[in-house]
Amino acid sequence: MARRLLRTPSLRIGPAVLGAALHILDEEGPDGLTVRAIAKKAKVAPMTIYNHFHGKNGLLEIIWTEGFSTLQEALTIENNDPPRDLFASALAYRTFALEHQAHYTVMFIHHFEGFQPSVDAIQLANQTFRVLVEHVQRCQSVGLFEGYSATNTAQMIWSACHGYVSLEMTSVNFSSDFEGTFRSLVTGLLRGLGPSSTTPA
Repeated sequence: MARRLLRTPSLRIGPAVLGAALHILDEEGPDGLTVRAIAKKAKVAPMTIYNHFHGKNGLLEIIWTEGFSTLQEALTIENNDPPRDLFASALAYRTFALEHQAHYTVMFIHHFEGFQPSVDAIQLANQTFRVLVEHVQRCQSVGLFEGYSATNTAQMIWSACHGYVSLEMTSVNFSSDFEGTFRSLVTGLLRGLGPSSTTPA
């Protein structure tokens, strides 16, 4: 007789299933993320995931939204020193990526076939980018990044940070000092875009 799967109390289903999905992403990567694998890891029936999350895509939406909410909070730094706040936000970006690699994979690295974030989820991502734009605008108020569009400058900074941490996460970073090299990258970029006298060392 087949072993009967015990029912998981409703209040535990969300955390159990989400935790299982994140664990699979961390340990096996995107290819291992299937409804069957998630259900097995969470000790629930596969149909539970369809009933509670509308399938794998519903889970991906939650991971995407949770990730951008956390990243937005991490980037929101304001200590009345715009250049240092921007520098700190770049460091916070790398910290977020390394501490939430499963989220980061869903947000930026892997395209899951059939998954399209909702309008609200995309709006949240845009709001997160706006935090970086606002950092740049505050820096412009003290003379940094003159002659540059705030949006274009924010995009350059985001691209540099994303490129570095993506290489680090995928073990294609050959630096002898991951954090030190990242700091140098951000410092060099900010100095290249504006007066070095207003850029943190």
